[in-house]
This record gives sequence, C-alpha cells and structure tokens, in this order.
Amino acid sequence: MAKSGVAALSFVAALAGSVVLTACGGDDQHTAHTTATTGSAQPATSSAPQASSTVGTTSPATTAQVGEVPGIPAAAAALRPWAADLAAGDLDALVRKCWTIDPGNARAMYADRDPILTTLAQPGIDGQWAILWKGPVVTVSAKRTEIASGYACPRVAPTGATTTFNDADAAYAVYRYLSRFTGKPVNSADKEGDYPLVCPGSTLANNPGRLTGTVAFGELTTTATGLGDAEVTVSLTNSANVTQPATFLLSIGSEGYCLNDIRA
Repeated sequence: MAKSGVAALSFVAALAGSVVLTACGGDDQHTAHTTATTGSAQPATSSAPQASSTVGTTSPATTAQVGEVPGIPAAAAALRPWAADLAAGDLDALVRKCWTIDPGNARAMYADRDPILTTLAQPGIDGQWAILWKGPVVTVSAKRTEIASGYACPRVAPTGATTTFNDADAAYAVYRYLSRFTGKPVNSADKEGDYPLVCPGSTLANNPGRLTGTVAFGELTTTATGLGDAEVTVSLTNSANVTQPATFLLSIGSEGYCLNDIRA
C-alpha cells in the first residue's frame, strides 16, 4: 500500500474553532468526516480547492516528470509513481493510497493536477524536514519517511503559505493512533515504528501502553490551544465496557501533528 506525506513548509498551525471527526469502519482505509461544532467555527479546510473524483481542470496530463534532488536520488524515484497516478486522473485512488493524510485534506490538496505536475518537473531541494519542489503556484513537499517508502504522498500548498496543517490533521492523527489500539488501523502497515504519531521524548513516548485495553472510541473534537498546539477530546471505552472522556495534547513536529500526552 502507498504512504502519505506532510509538508515542511512551516510547522506553525493556524488552527481556528473546533471540528469533529467521526470514526467509521474499514480495515485498510477509514474515511474521516469533519464538521463545525461551535458558534462561528468553520469546518477544517485545506488551502487547495475541493474536487470531484476526476483530477484536473484542463486536458488530461500524459506525462509525470519529477525533478531530481541533488544528492538524494531516491526522492524523485519515490514521487514518480504518485505523480503517475495523479496524471492518470483518479482522485479516489490517490485518496485511498495516501491513507496517512486526512481524506478530505488529500482530496483538496490533489484537486488541481496541472500546477502540481508542473512544479514536480522542476529540480527538488533538500529542506529541513522534507524534500521540496517549489513552483510559482504551489509547493510540493514529501517527508523523508515517505521517500523511504518508495511511494511518497506529498503535501501540496500555495507557494508562500505559512502552514499546510489544520484541525482535521490533528484529529486524524489521534484517529489513527486510536484505530491502532482498537485493532482496526487505517492501513495494516500503519505502525508506530514506520509512521510515528507520538512526539519523541514526550510523556506519551515514555508510556506507550497508556491506552492498553481500549476497545472503542467516539467522536473526536479538535480545539486550538496555542501556536501550533491543539487538543483533541474523545470518549474511550475499555474492555470492561466503561466509557470515559480523554483529551490528547498535540504539537506540530517534523512528521506533522504528533501526540504529547493524554489527559483523562
């Protein structure tokens, strides 16, 4: 199965209001849904436009060239199969393959195919946390963990954007984390060793079995708590059928949103 990427354009998240992410079934691909929950809060959105299942707004692309990155030949190689799928025009397939990105965000980011393919044809550069391809319209970035996978699902944002992360990304990180504990990961390959969701050196990293015995979870509500920080609240049910609320504390790191601690 393919893997997904988180851009390193900036790790300052501009979160506003609250969203709810509802868990749903499926072993290899879970679909996340976000809705506004309070007052003037709006549904979490990506910086790219929404799209139907057909990618692109102009004539179908016939090629998918990816510029080389000096000293990192694996980078272009890992982007080429993803770019070929983008050029083929099946957005639904891309969303399924790029399961580490919130599905709504993936669909929005990959909507306008032609500027993305134009950007990828340029030489890439080695950024601090990701490999970047910068164009006049959009910037495409792929994490090193994605490059290592051989099929890198990148983040896409308008060139010059201050952040590519939103409420849905925070909720989806917790959703994936809980899905692992309840035995229904979003993909069978979604394991902490390969796709880290816990912040290195955090309280949760030092207590990885904190949620052992959790068998189910409910709606996830995301709230901004500071520059780049967020809280995600959810009800957890254990093997004794006892349900109680818990709040996850998250920050932006090199892999995107990561989990620091759980407050129950």
